[in-house]
Amino acid sequence: METEPVSRSILVVDVERSSDRTDPEKAELRAALYRVLEPALAAAESSGVPHRVDDLGDGVLVVFDCEVLPVLDPLVESVLDELAKRNADRGRAEWTRLRVAVHFGLVARDDHGWVGEAMTTAFRAANAEQGKAVLRRAEHGQAVVLVTDDVYRAVVRQGFRGLRPESFRPLDEPTGRVWARVPGYVAPPVPGDGPEAVAATGTGADLNVTFTGNSIGSVLNAPSIPSVDARTYFGSAP
Repeated sequence: METEPVSRSILVVDVERSSDRTDPEKAELRAALYRVLEPALAAAESSGVPHRVDDLGDGVLVVFDCEVLPVLDPLVESVLDELAKRNADRGRAEWTRLRVAVHFGLVARDDHGWVGEAMTTAFRAANAEQGKAVLRRAEHGQAVVLVTDDVYRAVVRQGFRGLRPESFRPLDEPTGRVWARVPGYVAPPVPGDGPEAVAATGTGADLNVTFTGNSIGSVLNAPSIPSVDARTYFGSAP
């Protein structure tokens, strides 16, 4: 039976180097990941934004029935803020570090889960080898935010809600271009940079993230900007 596709925003969050951990450590990291995500997801729920969460073992997939702009800001910013709070009283070696990928497009869901080219693109961004390398090089960083070229051109490059395109750098992967940002860094240290480029604007757990000026509850259900995401499907849960 053919499944009708719908337009959705996609968030993929993965824990860095989870495959290197023991099973008890993986369970602890997954619990920590959900504690970091829950405030943002609760705000989305209270704002009436339908979304569906799928556990990935060492990560989480969240599909939102909203435009991609509020997923980038304030939802991702809320996740980063909670991550900074969690890591604030831990040594750097004990930090939970995340890869956060954002995309949007047409997807469909059947009895087994989500399917569609947009979903494949989102996972490719989350698993981009250069994205992983950026986070390894950013020793003061707690996360790398990876957006697809579509998201960068439609949203980030426009500077909506104070998003700073200059804080992103392109990563050309075999499967397509993605753009990386490391909170706390003026620009992310991409593979090939010299040591002088691997410098943060701060050090340690003082790299707390703050919103660009929008409260998460009010912005998630704010009026849309038609040029950001040509939505044709609203109202029903994913």
